[in-house]
Amino acid sequence: MDNKILLCLCLVLQLITKINSQSGIANPNQFHVSLDEESNYLLDWSYDVSQKTMQFTVRVKTTGWVGFGISPYTGKMPGSDIVIGWVDKNSKAHLKDRFATGRSLPSIDTSQDYTLVSGREDNGTTTLIFWRKFDTGDSNDLPLKAGTSRLIWAYNKLDPESDTDIPFHEKMGTRSVNLFERMSENDKPTLPSDTQVHDCVVPNVTVPSLPTTYWCVGLKLPQVTEKHHIVKIAPIIKKGNEGVVHHMTLYECESDIKWHGYSADCSSKNMPIHLQGCRGGAIVVGWAVGGEPIYFPQHAGYPIGGTHDPKFVFIEMHYDNPEQKSNIVDASGLRLFYTKQLRKNDVGVMTLGHLTIPTLIIPEKQNYWNITGYCPKSCTERTLPKLGLNLFGIFLHTHLAGIALSARHFRNGKELPILAENKHYDFNYQETLHLKDEVKMMPGDSIAFTCSYRTLNRKTVTLGGLETSDEMCLGFLYYYPKIPLSFCLTTTDYGSIWPYITKLMKQGRMPVPTQNGTFGVLGALKNATIGDQKLINELYHIQTYVSPSMFCGYDNQSSVTGDFFTKIPNFKPAINYTKADAYNHATSISLKNLISIIIYAVLLIFLV
Repeated sequence: MDNKILLCLCLVLQLITKINSQSGIANPNQFHVSLDEESNYLLDWSYDVSQKTMQFTVRVKTTGWVGFGISPYTGKMPGSDIVIGWVDKNSKAHLKDRFATGRSLPSIDTSQDYTLVSGREDNGTTTLIFWRKFDTGDSNDLPLKAGTSRLIWAYNKLDPESDTDIPFHEKMGTRSVNLFERMSENDKPTLPSDTQVHDCVVPNVTVPSLPTTYWCVGLKLPQVTEKHHIVKIAPIIKKGNEGVVHHMTLYECESDIKWHGYSADCSSKNMPIHLQGCRGGAIVVGWAVGGEPIYFPQHAGYPIGGTHDPKFVFIEMHYDNPEQKSNIVDASGLRLFYTKQLRKNDVGVMTLGHLTIPTLIIPEKQNYWNITGYCPKSCTERTLPKLGLNLFGIFLHTHLAGIALSARHFRNGKELPILAENKHYDFNYQETLHLKDEVKMMPGDSIAFTCSYRTLNRKTVTLGGLETSDEMCLGFLYYYPKIPLSFCLTTTDYGSIWPYITKLMKQGRMPVPTQNGTFGVLGALKNATIGDQKLINELYHIQTYVSPSMFCGYDNQSSVTGDFFTKIPNFKPAINYTKADAYNHATSISLKNLISIIIYAVLLIFLV
């Protein structure tokens, strides 16, 4: 019997090891980023899902002390969780867990929750390796979570005399980083030997001296005569314009290549009719400030050159120029890496969320206000293939008032594990979230895309629109195999929101429109102050519980349903589901696996 028990335990350990090997455990130094622009402060990290630990490696061009910290989503010292370390003249490495209460030497934590692995100095560079738990349980430490983390860093060329006598930093800074949902260095496919590059850039545009400008350019794709795959897309930002180029979107465009190089303000009335329908069409890629190059999975690429593939694209550049500077000339854009070595699947991009129109209304003086757009069952059951889509990435986008976003996934009336979430959105750091474990989206599934906003310092309502001070609530979903569906969005029902706007106007809570018609009313709405809590509650009810109007659209912007704004049938708002249910569902699956192992082990003991 003892031998049977021993055999059983070995089998159990093998099974558990197998499950752990499939749980996404990372390898050392799997992720990499430079925390400063000069690449003097490099950070590598990896994490272990099963142990809930993260290991950091900092490599800094200094022979003095090095500081690394996690701020409370502010990028500032007060409240930060910090370590300071160095390698002394005897080659001994030092590291202390600390916390900051102000802009002064951080205090040594009584609970040392960072463990030093090693440290060394080589050729003027200090390297420190250390690890910690995701959540240490120490109130002076900040937990490591999915979404945006705001890291802080500092260093000095001198070693400290002691733990309490540390000279002031010579260099310091902050950077927003996604620690979890990003493609690892190991997962980035090696580019094929025949890879070529093609740049889609704006042609030396003089940026208008306006707070917000959207500039559009028509560009031809590589003129290949047979199908190729784009496998990587990287931003090209003209040096010195990093603070002006906020985001850009590359659209497929059914136009003649004779319009290659056409360049104008996107709102220009002189835009050629052949290009007018390109803006807002099927998306190739979206990029925003802080974003890194996008690598498509080893088994998928974006198709060009085939019979039905795009030959022409349209780039929309968003310039954010709050100081209204003049004489800024830009030639930024995107670099496409393409190959003749075809991959198994074609990549597609689907736009989710809420339509960017003024019926997206956020009241003034709100600490937390949610807007949800839906990709409903009534759209996906008509358009998705029987075997479904494989989702591998999602880009989340709002403007300045946005503070959090989430994409929740539903099937057959049940909520599945959350697709993506960023509880600490940073307008100046917008990165495509990589789904390490691809998610299957089936016909009849639905997605609720929620954006959370804070408007405490705003005196009037905020509306959906293109200006930086306006708001958006959009997600770009990367998937394969590519299908004609490009848009799966909703907007607040006109039949409910228009009487509400009329009520605001009658009560004098918005200015009298200066022109007749819908545009006049919506223009005046931008300067409305709701003020009354009952009216705010009414708006919340309309936006949350009333069935929204959907736009389920093809690549050419035509409607799948035949109507552009049909109400979602049998609508059930996302708020009626709880995220806890989704978490419990995922947890129960894991427990079920464990229980099965235990039962299997017990049977072995008594039956073998």
